[in-house]
Amino acid sequence: MKITYSVEQLDSEEAWTSLAIVLGGPKPPPAVNNIIRHLKVLCTECYVLEDRYIDRDYSEDYWHFYARTFRDHDRHCKRVHFFSGDIALLFQRPLSSERIRAIHDCSNTTYCGFCVIRPLPTAPIGRTILTGRVHGKFDMESSVTCRAEFSANLLGVNLTVTGASFLQQDARVGACAQVAIWTGMRHMHARHGYNWASVADITKFAKPTTSSEAVSLPAGSDFLTSERMIRGISEAGYQPLCFSGLDIGRDILPYVDSGIPVILGLSTPDQTLGHAVTVVGRVFAKQNNPTKDAIDYVPAYIVHDDQRGPYRWLPMSSSASNEYSFTEDTIKCNAPEGTVELNVQCHAVFAVALMSTRVFSTAAAAERAAEDRISSIVGNLQTIRQKLEEFGLPVNERLLDDLQVAYTSDQIVLRTYLTSAAGYRRHLLEGSACDELKDALLDYHLPHFTWITEISTIDSYNNASLGMRRIYGHTIIDATTSMRGRDDMLALHIPGLLVTRDINALEDKDKLDIIENDRLYECREKRLNSHSV
Repeated sequence: MKITYSVEQLDSEEAWTSLAIVLGGPKPPPAVNNIIRHLKVLCTECYVLEDRYIDRDYSEDYWHFYARTFRDHDRHCKRVHFFSGDIALLFQRPLSSERIRAIHDCSNTTYCGFCVIRPLPTAPIGRTILTGRVHGKFDMESSVTCRAEFSANLLGVNLTVTGASFLQQDARVGACAQVAIWTGMRHMHARHGYNWASVADITKFAKPTTSSEAVSLPAGSDFLTSERMIRGISEAGYQPLCFSGLDIGRDILPYVDSGIPVILGLSTPDQTLGHAVTVVGRVFAKQNNPTKDAIDYVPAYIVHDDQRGPYRWLPMSSSASNEYSFTEDTIKCNAPEGTVELNVQCHAVFAVALMSTRVFSTAAAAERAAEDRISSIVGNLQTIRQKLEEFGLPVNERLLDDLQVAYTSDQIVLRTYLTSAAGYRRHLLEGSACDELKDALLDYHLPHFTWITEISTIDSYNNASLGMRRIYGHTIIDATTSMRGRDDMLALHIPGLLVTRDINALEDKDKLDIIENDRLYECREKRLNSHSV
């Protein structure tokens, strides 16, 4: 029996309508319509429909639930591959090795991802990975920070796509909470090698332990409380780090910038149980009246919503939505007063970050430590300059003057994120820092995880283009300690000066190095083609 597949071009609105029916049936759900919108952003030109595909995620659900029901359910799925180039002729039968090689060569630049279609009329969209490119607007830059490389094999050709996993909720086996957690865990599996987990596994991890939790069959199919979500994340091998209160949007930003999945709980006007989405990125916007707070440059997060589709914008506030006209790309709910657009400020009630078990300090603690050390150094720059001049050492007057003016006028912008030692070195090597700084830090011994706090001024940070944002320096803080009772600053760089410290040395003493020919350099951003961690 040969593999059954068909190829269709997307050269008209009728073709797009046909694709929507292929994905979601005669009445496609909102998730399908928004997948179509994203495919248009990716300039998709054709697709290949692969029949009788066995999907591991659906197979897990099938054996845990559908195989045990009286009604017959098909165990085979379909899979649709999307391409931004017209490669229909390459798939014409009879196939040849030459054309298969041509498909491989062409797919390197044209493959947009795939979508698994489950044999479930009410929840057809299975595991879906589409290229994590989100269209921007004037003076805005969108970045999908939680993305990984996924592969799919078609006719022996290994196709790769970089993005974030999406899955539509199947209410018979799980709620939105399990799917939101699944999205985060699948990223951690693909990017960092954490254990693979299905929705059925997550439901099992989040098993009910009280009478108020054990109210549905299968258990967890209607909703998960925040306590069960935390239990499920912990049982899966992660440290759940929770946030609540009015500053959730601010609190989760360092984790989103780090590429760490964050599950965001929303209160919705049309549901008494609320809703969960996964934050997979954020939007940066240039400000007309810029401030020193990094969160003020983020008018929206990018989220995967199991009910409404991938790569949706969740505005930080209603005013941000009005100012930046996110319109059709946002999450909307029905309410008695009409359609309501959800935003972080009004509707976010809790958040959970999926943290490694090797990280023992928070972003807030790291940034406080960095701010204290920066204040100590910059506040004493005049004394430091005098000592350098006494020893005949060079001083980077221009950049230090700029930094000192920004400090005294309260215009220093701090941006904190978590990275691995390998990821830090990779960014440093590939970045635009001067060679002297690279030489001093590339062989510096670091723990597996560190908190990096970048030091910018309002003028150097307030640029919509990520290539234009510049930093004056950064701090490195050990993330594998609880930061209680001691200073875990490993390094501090400001223009012309590098302060390092061996926290394991018997003598607690800073080492000062002079960085000649120092300059401003790019802040770290998770570009679509970047491999930084």
